[in-house]
Amino acid sequence: MLKNIFFFTFLFISTFLFGQKLKLEKLGNDINTEFDEITPVLNKKGDILCFTRVGYKDFNRTLYDNGSDLKNSLSRRAYKKKLSSIFSEIAGYNIKKPFKSGFNQDIWIAFGHNNNFHTVSHPRYPLNNALPNSLCAFTPDQQSAIVINQFERDGGMKKGFSITTKMNNSWSFPTPITIQNFKNNGADVGLSMNNDGQIIVLTLENNEGMGSADLFVSFSTGRNSWSQPVNLGPKINSKYRETTPFLSVDNQTLYFSSNRPGGHGGNDIYFSKRLDDTWKNWTNPTRMDAPINSKSDDSQPYFSTLNGYLYFTSKRDGSSDIFRVRIAKEVKNSVTVIGSILNSKNKDLIKGAKIWMGDSRLKNYKQVYLSDNGKYSIDVSKGNPLDIYAEKGGYFSKIGNIEFKKDYLYFKEYVLDLFLEPIEKGTKIQTKPIYFKRTTASILPVSYAALDELADYLKENRNLYVRIDGHTDNNGTPEILEKLSKERAEAVKEYLVYKKFIKPVRLTTFGFGGTRPTNNNSTRQERAENRRVEVTIEIVSIL
Repeated sequence: MLKNIFFFTFLFISTFLFGQKLKLEKLGNDINTEFDEITPVLNKKGDILCFTRVGYKDFNRTLYDNGSDLKNSLSRRAYKKKLSSIFSEIAGYNIKKPFKSGFNQDIWIAFGHNNNFHTVSHPRYPLNNALPNSLCAFTPDQQSAIVINQFERDGGMKKGFSITTKMNNSWSFPTPITIQNFKNNGADVGLSMNNDGQIIVLTLENNEGMGSADLFVSFSTGRNSWSQPVNLGPKINSKYRETTPFLSVDNQTLYFSSNRPGGHGGNDIYFSKRLDDTWKNWTNPTRMDAPINSKSDDSQPYFSTLNGYLYFTSKRDGSSDIFRVRIAKEVKNSVTVIGSILNSKNKDLIKGAKIWMGDSRLKNYKQVYLSDNGKYSIDVSKGNPLDIYAEKGGYFSKIGNIEFKKDYLYFKEYVLDLFLEPIEKGTKIQTKPIYFKRTTASILPVSYAALDELADYLKENRNLYVRIDGHTDNNGTPEILEKLSKERAEAVKEYLVYKKFIKPVRLTTFGFGGTRPTNNNSTRQERAENRRVEVTIEIVSIL
């Protein structure tokens, strides 16, 4: 499968690249100035471009120390001296002109439409401050972003990355993300997040590297937490600098920059294709030709699938500027899914619910949206079976399933309403099937995971008292079937009490035998469906 994807993607891009002359475009004067502009990052719709401006005289001067903003409490001379001291400590050498230094970095945002950007905004604190600021990637819901460094509210900064969320016309204070055993001994900083927010590729310099800065991959292990970075191997990395990664939406193509020999000069932009799931087996990197690479430094690639443009930075005109080249036809590798979050009983809109999504096979769910109005809209990658569900206190979640084929073109938004069932007396708790040894009340080990999930839910909702109902098919005498169904309900209760330490007072049991079938028992499959255990809420107490 991966080979087929590689062949299609490579053929698609290479046909466009070699079939016509590429046109280099330098973004307008609203974006490119006499100062350095670096790190272009687009949103999924392609109407927002974030970038970093370096050494700008009117940078955000907010600088907290022990809870006090020094821009208000110090004279200009004293402030400059303090900032010089901080930048010198970061750099490891003396910086006499902090305002013009490369550590004076602020995030800027350009807005536009039809691939043209015009209105430019300079966000205020806390997205920007007097310390180095740069935006690396948007999260899948496009409502948050990953930025460099980790900041403390009362002052101070350390290496790493943080997440910030858009709030009306401002951004939240960046919250640190956790990367297991994170070590970066160098000055190069870079991060690319994949389309589903489950994978990040990092620029790091540490003992696991091959020389200077290398590229590593890390995987999501939970909310804002990531696994220990793994080196991408000798095909990607060398004893020279490999930096500024960008991972394509299908997770197969990696763009990056390197100063390895054989280039046009300085840093050049390369791309490579992933050949298997080890993340260490890649094609030999291909150096992109002119007009993308030049004799000057060319780096920080960002490929927009939506419009087919490769955005990058180059020093070919002296200072660092942002350029773009269309290297592929416009292809959308995701589908926009929209819908409402509804009460399953009365179909009322439910506001304030969280939307979770993850691979149906791995069950690695992650929050992708927060709905304040009972509606949602997210972009979903093609090619993977996904579970999606809403979550809010006082309701049960009902999981929906979606999968979009990679080779299909979807012209319209896909509508999928998500349902929440109120937690109240008489509501059935949805569980996975619980299996027993034939004609006995012995629970098969394959069902332990389902019972463990039920136990976890009961521990999270300690105000719930439930009834466990046993059911059978119609094969047997009513007396025997009723006894067997009661014994199976009791077996479930015993597991929850003695294995998972649920208080027995919260659990009652009943055996219905074959008196409440869900179908007419006419086939083997229907009879299997009737051999079941159901859990129903009896009491919702006030804690």
